[in-house]
Amino acid sequence: MAISIGNTLKKRYLIQDSIGKGGMGSIWLAADNRLEGRVCAVKEIVRDQDATVNYHQQARSQFHREASILARLDHPNLPKVSDYFTDKDTDVLIMDFVDGEDLRQKIETQEPGTFLEEIEILEWTHQILEALEYLHLQDPPIVHRDIKPSNIKVTTAGH
Repeated sequence: MAISIGNTLKKRYLIQDSIGKGGMGSIWLAADNRLEGRVCAVKEIVRDQDATVNYHQQARSQFHREASILARLDHPNLPKVSDYFTDKDTDVLIMDFVDGEDLRQKIETQEPGTFLEEIEILEWTHQILEALEYLHLQDPPIVHRDIKPSNIKVTTAGH
């Protein structure tokens, strides 16, 4: 399955736009056809076509295990995972769409010689640490493994 604008996944999620691409796949903006007015982010994780059948089985099992753990998380500084499924060689996570810029974008759009406000950085750091503490207190603890500015969203409200 290759996701593209205009596709409808599971007769429910209408793909509207591309949000971004990463090493493991893409993130798309989608309208939820079942819940009118709700938009969500669709994370598409594509596995290596040339991998062994055993690798695909293990990867699918790990994806479903991780997705079910993520779906149980409930913290104001983490996007909520509301659905997940696999279609052929593609794993899909449906989660809250976080409107705003990622921290990398905020840094890169600063005027030359200017900096982000220290008070903002301290507040964002506090929120990130609260989310990490919540993850680490899960049973078993959850380790993020990919914290970087492009993976931290700052909402339009500044959170």
